[in-house]
Amino acid sequence: MSSVTIAQSVVSSEPVLFPVAKPRERLLALDIFRGMTLIAMVLVNMPGDERFTYAAISHVKWDGWSIADLIFPFFIFIVGVAMPYSFAKRLGRGDSDGKLLAHIVVRAAVLLGVGVFMTWYYNYMGGFTRYHLSNIRLFGALQRIGLCYLLAAPLYLKVKPRGLAIISATILVLYFILLKFVPVPGFGVPSMAKVGNWVAYVDLHITPHHLGLRNEIWEAKGWLGTLPALANMLIGVLAGLFLRSPRSAMEKVRTFLVAGNIGILLGLIWSVWVPINQSLWTSSMVVFMCGMALVILGCCYYVADVRKITWWTKPFIIVGINSLFLWVMAGTTDSVFNLELIKVHLADGSRAPLPEVVARFFATWIGPTNGSELYAALWMALWLGILTLMYRKRIIVKI
Repeated sequence: MSSVTIAQSVVSSEPVLFPVAKPRERLLALDIFRGMTLIAMVLVNMPGDERFTYAAISHVKWDGWSIADLIFPFFIFIVGVAMPYSFAKRLGRGDSDGKLLAHIVVRAAVLLGVGVFMTWYYNYMGGFTRYHLSNIRLFGALQRIGLCYLLAAPLYLKVKPRGLAIISATILVLYFILLKFVPVPGFGVPSMAKVGNWVAYVDLHITPHHLGLRNEIWEAKGWLGTLPALANMLIGVLAGLFLRSPRSAMEKVRTFLVAGNIGILLGLIWSVWVPINQSLWTSSMVVFMCGMALVILGCCYYVADVRKITWWTKPFIIVGINSLFLWVMAGTTDSVFNLELIKVHLADGSRAPLPEVVARFFATWIGPTNGSELYAALWMALWLGILTLMYRKRIIVKI
């Protein structure tokens, strides 16, 4: 009996939509896609001088998207894709519901704990005064992933794929109706601006003193946006189930490319009514981003797993295998360089963080923007070297 059949037989004896084959070797495409996403995250979030970055790899201010805005939805999608693979061994050996639930809770708790620590750490290192428990920011990327995982994993174990698809679609439609049509108390007609929307309203009334670092109006990764992010992750789960099915490799590739392009088109059409907006995590954004993710994952699967063209994949695999380690360590160590105590004195009497000083040095040769991005590339190269050593020593940091 296959792993997913074991999980799904709890709720139904009907045949599953994606019958799953026996566990097999690690999916290269998933590690490659994860590695690409993490490398992009470092390059986007850690330039030498934040004042000088290319627009294409800078987050948009509100509505719309850029390459930078693909990263977080992609990572949530990737966590979903990995779920059928990560649970295969546990289900195959017949772990009880209690053991599975304990694993889910512990993993989610670690993600939440590490996420809260990182938001506190960034506050502290950045010189903000808001690092006490009474007003610490509770939300962040890892926290959202942890909450989504806590909800998505039990659904994966207990609900058939068709049910997961229905749950995802229902969340996205109801969330769209809420943001677009349901009046916001004190504001009336919902707004797609930073104020006067349900996302801000819920955060301000549940955790008013624990919002974003530089504002008290809205939280980009707060409570309500976790629901469409859950749909984002469940779509990833469906993709993972489909990849583990016994269907032919080319059928999987074709399905991913067709479904992905349909998702991109539907997301763009939907954005006419509700814009693609990561801060609000709009339904149009989920459909659009998941469509993009399906196309990229499908291409990686075709090239690496089907055609076996892997000469270019090693750096991405090395990063993808230790993605959480890179996420935490690259971010926290980068923050150290912004400490007031180690800022560098410049000739004009001012002081600047070390990354900015290095970027300015590069700027004398290649201009300020190229210098800033070259610093980010070298920072990523440094971590790639560290991860390569870990890879050779078979050191993998995972939950």
